[in-house]
Amino acid sequence: MSTRPRVNSLKLAMQGMQMAESDQMPMTAAVPAVSAASVRPPSRQGKRVVSAYLEATAAKQLRLLSAESDRSTQSLVEEALNDLFRKYGKSALC
Repeated sequence: MSTRPRVNSLKLAMQGMQMAESDQMPMTAAVPAVSAASVRPPSRQGKRVVSAYLEATAAKQLRLLSAESDRSTQSLVEEALNDLFRKYGKSALC
């Protein structure tokens, strides 16, 4: 059973790309970097991302609960964190 020489065709394609790039004039003007603060929407100002890896069934259950209760996942997670904070004697978020 023979296979296509994929590596060779990839190598040839990359060589062609390098040749095309060398023919082009280099860019002299630098593109200004966009700061993260200007991209962030006002609703997220002063907030930080907290994430967790969940089992697929837990993530699905959270999405279903969100749809059934007509609430955002954000709202449900905030409620769960408030319950957790109260359980351990900490102040609630909202």
